[in-house]
Amino acid sequence: MRVTIQNLYTHNLNSLQNTTSDIARLNQMTSQGLSILAPSDDPIGAVRVMASERDLAAVGQYVKNIDAVSTSLGRAETHLSSMVEVQLRMREIGVLASTGTLSQPDRMAYAVELDELVKSLVSSINAKDDGGNSIFAGNRVEVDTVIKDATGKYVYQGDNNKRQVQTSPSSWVESNATAQDLLFSNASQDILNATVDFSNALKDPTATVGTPAFTTASAAFQASLDDTLNSINAEITNFGGIQNSLALMKTSHEEMTLFNKQVIGETQELDYAAATAEFNVKLTALKVTQATFVQVSSLSLFDHM
Repeated sequence: MRVTIQNLYTHNLNSLQNTTSDIARLNQMTSQGLSILAPSDDPIGAVRVMASERDLAAVGQYVKNIDAVSTSLGRAETHLSSMVEVQLRMREIGVLASTGTLSQPDRMAYAVELDELVKSLVSSINAKDDGGNSIFAGNRVEVDTVIKDATGKYVYQGDNNKRQVQTSPSSWVESNATAQDLLFSNASQDILNATVDFSNALKDPTATVGTPAFTTASAAFQASLDDTLNSINAEITNFGGIQNSLALMKTSHEEMTLFNKQVIGETQELDYAAATAEFNVKLTALKVTQATFVQVSSLSLFDHM
């Protein structure tokens, strides 16, 4: 087989181009610290990296969801605890005001305090998050949770929907509680209107202890306090359980994140020592090829005569 000058020229040109391309690729690998720049560099490794990156993205979203739910539950729990404190003071007043030895000014003073406690309770029920959304109104986050209607009665404006948030491929948790469940679904009268009725009984000089009007208002007030405190305390306990499970789930996600990052690192992280050695070999080959190419390029027919 005859090797012509054109064959030598083409061979050296291809070798020069290939070696130059290899050096450019090694330079890019070194600058990025990666051994896989394209799937063709390592098809199996590239698939492993893409799978791990998908897992990282999914786990990252779950962690964001967990943080959001945890913050939401923590904010709601703060307001629920405030409601409990208010109602405990209401209970004290209910006991003190039910003794038959109080003067009318004393009864009036307790009534005025109850009115202020109702306002405080309404403030907690109508609490909003950082985005201005009502915390206890279900999915009707744009409205105040409770308002007074035309008759002066407190009414619930929200719905009873619970928001479900995904925290893992197979886990969803509730991220809210509604005032409907906490205050307006008990067997007794809701605490807001029951307190207003009891306060009005205290203000009425004719509704003294032992009269039907006072007894009815006092009994309704005490029953509502018991039911509402039980509902709120149960929800606080439920929130605590959810928070514990969220913390465990977040720890699991963080461990999975570290694992996926380790897989990605081990798969595509550049071995700088090996890359440097290969770069030096390629650079030497390039110099030899360049020298050969110059010689071949200068050959002519007269060089063989």
